Amino acid sequence: MILANVGTFIYVVRMGYLPRQWILFPGNLLQGNFWPLIASGFLHSDLLHLAMNMLGIYVFGRIAEEYLGPWKTLFIYFGSLIISMLSATFIYALVLHKNVAIIGASGAVMGLIATAVLLDPFRVTYEMILPLPVMVKGWMFLYADIQGFLGGERDGVSHLAHLCGFLSVGLLVYFLSSRDQKAMRAGFIVNIISFFVFLLIYQRMMAV
Repeated sequence: MILANVGTFIYVVRMGYLPRQWILFPGNLLQGNFWPLIASGFLHSDLLHLAMNMLGIYVFGRIAEEYLGPWKTLFIYFGSLIISMLSATFIYALVLHKNVAIIGASGAVMGLIATAVLLDPFRVTYEMILPLPVMVKGWMFLYADIQGFLGGERDGVSHLAHLCGFLSVGLLVYFLSSRDQKAMRAGFIVNIISFFVFLLIYQRMMAV
């Protein structure tokens, strides 16, 4: 996936423009062009946008692949990508009445993050310099996207697509094996308990 995304980025840079027929926006879907649901996920606005998403694929995709194997991980990747793109586009168009174009692999990456958070919540990674458990990083990403969406997405980032990608795993898990479902349900319980323990400790520290 990293090679595919990087290769597409180089190709688009050499063309000098983003192909409009690849970009996901409501008009494309209304015209029956559903190809952007996937193609748009391989388009990135700049090198930083690409680098951040590729780092997410590398770190969290590896964790998912260790537990699920390559094919199920690809299923999560493309499933999260399509669900996040489609659901965010419909919410923008039908609920928020906005004509928003969405590009980038972030929805798919958020699906991988959610999967890693559920399957190996206590795994410590170092890509944010500070060593933190995967679940804490997942909470941080989720909080940042909720704040970004409620703040009107003034930074030009589709935080709604990120949130849809993160939540899409709740649907995709039902297409996995019963063993995988059991592991992810257990991970969800661990996250909930850990989160409330963290809040309790934080409140006591603030009260001192």
